[in-house]
Amino acid sequence: MNNQDKLIEDVEVIVRKIKELHDLAYVQYSQLVDSVLAGSLTDERQIEHILDGIIDFGDDLRFLELSKKLCRHIYYQNPQLVGNFVNMYRMMFEEKEDTDGNGDD
Repeated sequence: MNNQDKLIEDVEVIVRKIKELHDLAYVQYSQLVDSVLAGSLTDERQIEHILDGIIDFGDDLRFLELSKKLCRHIYYQNPQLVGNFVNMYRMMFEEKEDTDGNGDD
């Protein structure tokens, strides 16, 4: 095995580990969102913390769907929190799409 093959193999291992971490984070955030939906987690600061964590994975569509579910559930109790989340998401990811040439311009 030459150096280039070893490097490719090392990168593939890192990519698999990152995917595993994303999968684990999704399971954990899904459980937290389910707790909010069930009414067992209602503290605004905790919900804000959940949304902040979810946005870290905003380029993964599973997390986008999870955030939509949570935002729809909490909107009437916390419209400002939802608005802030949506604005932050747009700043972080929609601008990126525009610069990548994937935007609606």
